[in-house]
Amino acid sequence: MPLSARYLAAQDIARTAGKRTREFFSQREALDIEHKGTHNFVSHADHAIEALIATSLAAAFPSDAFLGEESSATFAGSLDRVWIVDPIDGTRNFLRGVRYFCISMAYFEGGKTEIGVVYDPEHDELFHARRGDGAWCQRDGHDTALHTSPCSSLAEAFICVGHHERQPDPGYLALRHALMDAGVSTRNMGAAALQLAHVAAGRFDGFVELSLNAWDAMAGLLLVEEAGGFAAPFPGPQGLRVPAPALGCASGIAAPFVKLVAAW
Repeated sequence: MPLSARYLAAQDIARTAGKRTREFFSQREALDIEHKGTHNFVSHADHAIEALIATSLAAAFPSDAFLGEESSATFAGSLDRVWIVDPIDGTRNFLRGVRYFCISMAYFEGGKTEIGVVYDPEHDELFHARRGDGAWCQRDGHDTALHTSPCSSLAEAFICVGHHERQPDPGYLALRHALMDAGVSTRNMGAAALQLAHVAAGRFDGFVELSLNAWDAMAGLLLVEEAGGFAAPFPGPQGLRVPAPALGCASGIAAPFVKLVAAW
């Protein structure tokens, strides 16, 4: 199947999954919740949405592999021609009624991400990109081209610093202090893929997380790159299975932002 078929299918499947996610969100108090360690939650909704996406992709593209967050521990497929999916990025927000979560889907082939889709079901915004074709946001049936912000100074930047409590790291404190010293305004919204999509849309000037899984990063980083921004190489030297630093930002702050992050 050509990439164009995968690109269209990913958008349709993300919307279908988003509709189901909204139904779960309205019933979230009744969801069964698993605790996979301190501050690490997964619900029946995560499993159900991942299964919906996996089944839909398998029906359309039976030869493609599937690497999803909830089934990653048992993944034994190829790391080429593979879909990389987070069914609900921002699970904790989702479970607490915070409307900042998304569905993230990326297609990886030939050593690079070719397709990235991030869908925000609560605001009906479908962020999508195909390598070489730019990045877009579809809302109310209309596509609008995405462009990263014109920000050119860290002192004026609005940057998201992702961090998960299950991986305490003093480096985050040092990084935050360094960003504050540089005059940067920081946030952590709790959903990496959606924050990267918002960098692509120019709503934030940058995003960084020192340890991020492939399903959280791949789609969003392609969006940033295709929107004219800078995306640091990802995954790391250990490949797709191992968390690695992820950074995306407006091109005007790329050099000082990368230099500051690299120091920590």
